[in-house]
Amino acid sequence: MLKIFGRWHERKKIYFYRFILFCSFFGTSLLLIALSKRKATPIIWDKIFRFFNPDIKYSKFRIAGDLSAAILLILILSLIMGVYFYLFERKFIDSCRDMAATSAIIVLNLLLIKFLLPIPTFAVPAFVGVILISLLIDVRVSIIFNMVLSIVNLLIVGMDNLSFALHLFVTGSLCAIVSHSIHNRLQFISHGFLASLISSLFVLSAELVFKINGAEVLTTSANSFIGTTLSFIIAYGTLPVWEYLFDFTTPIRLMELSNPNHPLLKRLLLEAPGTYHHSLIVGNLAEIACEAVGGNYLLARIGAYYHDIGKLKRPFYFKENQIIEEDPHNRITPTLSALIIISHTKDGVEIGKEYRLPRQVLDIIKQHHGTTKVAFFYGKALSQNQQVSEEKFRYDGPIPQSKEAAIVMLADSVEAAVRALSSPTPQLIEATIRNVIQEKLLDGQLNNSDLTFKELEIISESFIKVLTGVFHKRVSYNIFEDSSNKPDEVIVGSENIHSKSAG
Repeated sequence: MLKIFGRWHERKKIYFYRFILFCSFFGTSLLLIALSKRKATPIIWDKIFRFFNPDIKYSKFRIAGDLSAAILLILILSLIMGVYFYLFERKFIDSCRDMAATSAIIVLNLLLIKFLLPIPTFAVPAFVGVILISLLIDVRVSIIFNMVLSIVNLLIVGMDNLSFALHLFVTGSLCAIVSHSIHNRLQFISHGFLASLISSLFVLSAELVFKINGAEVLTTSANSFIGTTLSFIIAYGTLPVWEYLFDFTTPIRLMELSNPNHPLLKRLLLEAPGTYHHSLIVGNLAEIACEAVGGNYLLARIGAYYHDIGKLKRPFYFKENQIIEEDPHNRITPTLSALIIISHTKDGVEIGKEYRLPRQVLDIIKQHHGTTKVAFFYGKALSQNQQVSEEKFRYDGPIPQSKEAAIVMLADSVEAAVRALSSPTPQLIEATIRNVIQEKLLDGQLNNSDLTFKELEIISESFIKVLTGVFHKRVSYNIFEDSSNKPDEVIVGSENIHSKSAG
């Protein structure tokens, strides 16, 4: 009953935010069109009125016609967007955060355009919203909003300029596309300059088609460059605000988290060096595998870097950080040992919140062990004839809810399993990797990750390729007491080691 009520409450919340998104677009667009000094000429309504009564004076219906035409147009645009999102972008309209952020971006973008209209039309930064939606949410959602906002913006500034209409649509789509591939602050400059340059060249060619005055054409083209550049500057300046207010995980934010000088990574290196190096290898594994299956490889890598930060609370209870021979687990019961091991996911989330890690990274920290069993200590408890419940030896979960979290789980498990091999060979490494992935699959840990069997095979091959290179068998170097007795060439297996001449 509680689950049913919870699902009903969640759906109710989603419908509320869908209504907010519609109202923000509809209300703001209608208000700004009504306040605009240059209203769109309602040709359709004029023809309708004159069809029924050719002698009627249109001026009597001017206000009603303008308002009715605007309402009808915005309703049609809203319907088109709604149908598209329902059929192709359900993830967007099922996310309260995404819809809330989009609503705020649309309102502020339209207000910005309206109140900057005293400057030349082409110099207005009309693409701030498009850039932000592409960076924060999705490029396809951004392009759809650009299409409808282009029409609304045209109604706000006036419908007497066809080249401006083309500029809104083409440059807006271009800004959405180039923004999607921005991964660092420097790319904001390069991508913004590229988009501005292409925009000015496009407007130049469009203006030459419709106008003859060369000076006016060059001025309009320059204004287009300025407007597009201003859009990127404003988006760049306000991006941290949107990331903070709505907890978005952008590629730029992820790249900042990958910096080895990040306080949390430096702390991990100093306090738990074994865990730090393990996390680096897991990050490389997760990135390569995630890229191979079309996932967010940057999120997978950063999630892997931070997935074990919970071990900072008790680093020496984890094998990779034990620099002394004595194992502290030998002094406590298996149940307490399991509790310490299991708690590192919860501790990791707490530490991550303290350092303001993004929500998606926190999800990976929480989910990277799913509800798996701490098999070693469970078996140890059974061997001591203890009456224990298996549930006490399982992680709290939840199981991975995304491809990225599932891939980090698999990378973490296979790296630990392969590292534990005493004599790793390519065949043994491959068998170990496939066995670990099969165990996770049969245990139901991948049920909510959306990974297919084909993708699991691709992930396995990626892991095998990387780990075979990392844990390949080392060459045995013979040490000779007397360098004069050292042979010129030592052959070990199939490799030749050339000694340096003493003379």
